[in-house]
Amino acid sequence: MKTISKLTFSILLLVAISLSAQTFFADSKDGRNQASFTSEAPFEKIIGLASGIEAILIINKNDVTNKPKGLVKVAIDKIKTGIDLRDEHLRGEDWLNAAKYPYAEFKLKEIKNPSSKVLKDGEKIEATFVGDFSVHGVNRKVEVPGTVKYFKESEQTKAKMPGNLLVANATFTIKLSDYGVKIPSMVVGKVSEDVEISVDFVAGDLNLGATAACNPCGIETDVKCNPCSMKKSNPCNPCSMKKESKS
Repeated sequence: MKTISKLTFSILLLVAISLSAQTFFADSKDGRNQASFTSEAPFEKIIGLASGIEAILIINKNDVTNKPKGLVKVAIDKIKTGIDLRDEHLRGEDWLNAAKYPYAEFKLKEIKNPSSKVLKDGEKIEATFVGDFSVHGVNRKVEVPGTVKYFKESEQTKAKMPGNLLVANATFTIKLSDYGVKIPSMVVGKVSEDVEISVDFVAGDLNLGATAACNPCGIETDVKCNPCSMKKSNPCNPCSMKKESKS
């Protein structure tokens, strides 16, 4: 038997990676994709809701721990708390400063301790999602407990959007002071230092309407890739292939 050359082996490996990885997009125009926060202080409980988040997830369906990538973005100016004046303060310079820092973002870099490594139709995976969370111009590493549930395309899923779907849910808590947000003395007791954040969205691998679909490689590189991962006939992952081919 002839020995397989390193080049041939590398090509076969890239093909295997590309066929196993899938890129999922959540469209910011879909108002059912939401992020929320809860601040429960001694004298007041505040709940904020932002609909229409953007998300990209690149996951190997045969091993979710194999070099996952992701980006979830929430527009600060879309957060609503039920009181217009409070929303203005929230977006202002003394709070989250939406004019200077328009988004809260989570960049996925690792998936730890999944209940299963394989995405199977209709089965939920519980895991810890490790990455960087940034808000108010401050970026910090976080470990977020959450779930993903994979659905192969069917007549039922087509009612939501075309393609295979990924339903993602996550909840975690941050301290405002860790992100340079100071609570003014006038609202002490009304705003909690600890804020719980929850994110819920449905993403599809044929979601051509996604705003972020123009450059999924933008998660880690400025190189624009051919978004062939969105095409059912050629389910490759050019972002992964471009990165691997440099080594």
